[in-house]
Amino acid sequence: MKWLAAALLCLTALRPLDAMAETVIVALTDSTPNFSMHMPDGSFRGINVEVAGQVCQRLKLTCRFQPMPLAALVAHIRDDRAQIGFGNLVKTAEREKTMLFSRPYWRSTTAFVGRSELAGKPMAELVKGRKVAVQEGSRQAKWLADNYGPSLTLVTRPTIFDVVATLPLHQADLALAPMMTVHPFLVSPEGAGFGFVSDPIDSGWPVHVVISRERPDLQAKVDNALTEMMQDGTLGRIVRTWVPFDIF
Repeated sequence: MKWLAAALLCLTALRPLDAMAETVIVALTDSTPNFSMHMPDGSFRGINVEVAGQVCQRLKLTCRFQPMPLAALVAHIRDDRAQIGFGNLVKTAEREKTMLFSRPYWRSTTAFVGRSELAGKPMAELVKGRKVAVQEGSRQAKWLADNYGPSLTLVTRPTIFDVVATLPLHQADLALAPMMTVHPFLVSPEGAGFGFVSDPIDSGWPVHVVISRERPDLQAKVDNALTEMMQDGTLGRIVRTWVPFDIF
């Protein structure tokens, strides 16, 4: 998608000018492997970048893309500084107070990552007394604090790139992150000796696009665009550009 890659060099995605097109701000996490990443050539790419471009095109919106850390994305949607957000967010009662959610468009499965020799331990023993890295403001951070908070040291970082970087830098013993986002690290030279050291912590969490509560009109439109992309195969083709498996 050359038009999208070129536009994102300046952190803005614009469809061809249309007198009737509405301009919306689309917030995306700025450093999420496979989903929204700054590439060596200066472009900003990933599954969510391409899905967002498709949504804007199908809804005939003029979209300004703004990459940012997850915590900032949540604040931008809450305050209507962005109208649509792609942050791989799962629905919680607390978040529903400040934002709207689309239909799910993939399922996030989470597991612990660490040195391979840690594999096979019961989860309570695995985390006890260890430093565990998680993304600030994420569902994983809340789950970890709720279930094992007193027994470990929580190491929070603003992006998934920063979370996994704690492992080779010896800043954390473990990382808890969506398996999809850790995959690029594990197949890289920096990931040698590391792997998934636990089963998934649950059956997976449905992931949604988030929408400003000031724009309920966009919720059904985004749902329709995502449904179309699932039915015509576009979503599957985008995903398989980045990973060799489905995430639904």
